[in-house]
Amino acid sequence: MTSQLISSAPALDEPPPGNGLGRLVVPTAIAGVILAAVIAGGLTNAAFLTETNILAILRVAAVTGIVALGATFVTVAGRFFSLALAQTAVFASVAFALLIQSGVTFLVALGITLLLGAVLGSVQGAVVSAGANPIVTTLGAGALLAGLAGLATGGKSVRISDEATAWVGNARPLGVPTQTWTFLIVVVLSVIVMRYARLGRATILVGANRATAEVAGVPVARVTVSVFVIASVAATIAGIFGAAQFEQARISAFDGLDFDVVAAVLIGGTSIHGGDGSPLRTALGAIFIAMVQNYMLLLGWSFGPRTLVLGTLIMLAVVVFHLVRQRGGRA
Repeated sequence: MTSQLISSAPALDEPPPGNGLGRLVVPTAIAGVILAAVIAGGLTNAAFLTETNILAILRVAAVTGIVALGATFVTVAGRFFSLALAQTAVFASVAFALLIQSGVTFLVALGITLLLGAVLGSVQGAVVSAGANPIVTTLGAGALLAGLAGLATGGKSVRISDEATAWVGNARPLGVPTQTWTFLIVVVLSVIVMRYARLGRATILVGANRATAEVAGVPVARVTVSVFVIASVAATIAGIFGAAQFEQARISAFDGLDFDVVAAVLIGGTSIHGGDGSPLRTALGAIFIAMVQNYMLLLGWSFGPRTLVLGTLIMLAVVVFHLVRQRGGRA
């Protein structure tokens, strides 16, 4: 039996088997939906396709997308979702702002904050790998981080004034926001890691069948810690960008981020059961979510209707991908 499990497991030194549906058709379909939404939005609202609005959509999609890409690794590994990502972003923005405010240079503050994010992720990953429920663990971690951020700031904004920080948050190389360039880089790196790196292939195997992965010699605990580190660092990057863009850190800066991240991951077709997901599809999902949110804001819709629409889109995406998988296609 053991030998059968090992022989049936995909080798970690080769890319996972591809499928035309998952690798081409689904991303193309999502891109088609985005294009249709762009056309519809442009025809029904004159402000939607203005340069200023497009750049705003790209910036929002980039921040949400970076965090969603990190969350994709957690979900593909079969650990459902990390529900501490918004709080991690807040904590990171506060830590970064306090470091800059204290006179630390931008690069030093950046390095320390990223290291702190990695540590936070590794602790959560270690707790989950030890057998704790990932939902309970990350909820608790999120509450702890939010509380620490509140204590550190006294509930007030932490204002910063630093040229390098302001450039990172608001510069537009070649007319494109720095957040968007970073998003593109993270997308490419995530696709490479998920598709070709040993960590990515191990993540897929662990999510698909943890018992098989253990028998095949995959270090499940190490993979679990790694995916939480990736997710936490991604949220930390978002937090740094938030502080840099507005030149301040606010504990309410990332309200609603967790919902948008979950929406991007699910609309991108990542299986909540693990073992199947694509960073590219998640990135497209983040762009679609940012577009829909932006359009509803242009229409002046309140929080309730906007949430209802996004919730409906998530349900539709989950149902569609579930039906596709039942019919034998890995989406």
